Amino acid sequence: MTASVTVRSVIVRVASDQRMRYLAAGGAGALLYYVLFSTAWLLTGRTVPYLVIAVAVSTICAVVTYPVYRLLVFRAADPLLSGFLRFYLLCLGSLGYTVIGLSSLVELAGLHVLLAQAIVVVTGPVINYQLSRLWAFRTRAGR
Repeated sequence: MTASVTVRSVIVRVASDQRMRYLAAGGAGALLYYVLFSTAWLLTGRTVPYLVIAVAVSTICAVVTYPVYRLLVFRAADPLLSGFLRFYLLCLGSLGYTVIGLSSLVELAGLHVLLAQAIVVVTGPVINYQLSRLWAFRTRAGR
């Protein structure tokens, strides 16, 4: 067995694991969120509150990442609109977690906004995976 065959088989195994696909998509989504949030905060932080920026960026990321989660991670076949609505409800829950976590870390713990946001971004996906798998992108029996 050559090294390229071994590497290819590892890639195929990793890509077939839903948890690994979720981790990759979540990492890309978190990176997108953090880059958009940081850019917006650095450009407008003196005039726009960081929580307003968090809400706007969260909405943008929900729309951008839904197709990735739907098609590549969970391979869902449910109707597009109802699937997006469930996904967006999860995003609103994540937004609540972000707002509470971010404001607590900034206002109560005295952390810098970008450091606090990094902490929130890293911890959020751990909670969301189970909710996504069991509810937003659930597969119904008989399908």
